[in-house]
Amino acid sequence: MPKRTFWLATGVAIGAGSSLWAERKIRQGVQQAAARLQPDAVVVEVGRSARQVADSAGSRVRDALASGRSEMQRREEELWSELAVQGVEVPPPPSASPSASPSVAAPPDPRRSAAGDDADLTAARRPRRRRNPTHRRAKSPSHLDK
Repeated sequence: MPKRTFWLATGVAIGAGSSLWAERKIRQGVQQAAARLQPDAVVVEVGRSARQVADSAGSRVRDALASGRSEMQRREEELWSELAVQGVEVPPPPSASPSASPSVAAPPDPRRSAAGDDADLTAARRPRRRRNPTHRRAKSPSHLDK
C-alpha cells in the first residue's frame, strides 16, 4: 500500500505543478500579446519597421542607380564599337572622375560632316520639326451628321 500512496501523491504533485506552470506560461503569453497590441506599442513597432524599410530603400535605390550607370556605360561602349566597325570615328572615352570640368568639349557628332553642315544628314537621322503645340487641325464636318 505505501507504494500506491507514494505514486498517487507523486502524480498529484506533478499534475498540479504542470497545470500551474502551463497556466503561468499562458498568462505570460496573453500579457505579452496584450502589451504588443497596445496603441502605443503598435505605433512604436510601425515606426521601427518604417525606419527599416526607409533605410533599406535608400540602399536599394543607390544599388539600382549604380547598376544603371554601369549598364549605360557598357551599352554606350557597345554602340561606339559598332560604329567603329562601320568606319565612324570613335571619340576618346570621357574621364572617369566625377569632377571632370564642364568646359570639356562634347564628343563630335558622328552624323555631321567635318564642315559641320546639316546637308550630310540622312533623311532617317534628320531631326523632325515639332509642330506648334497651339496649332490644332480643324475637324471635318462629317462628325456633325451624327
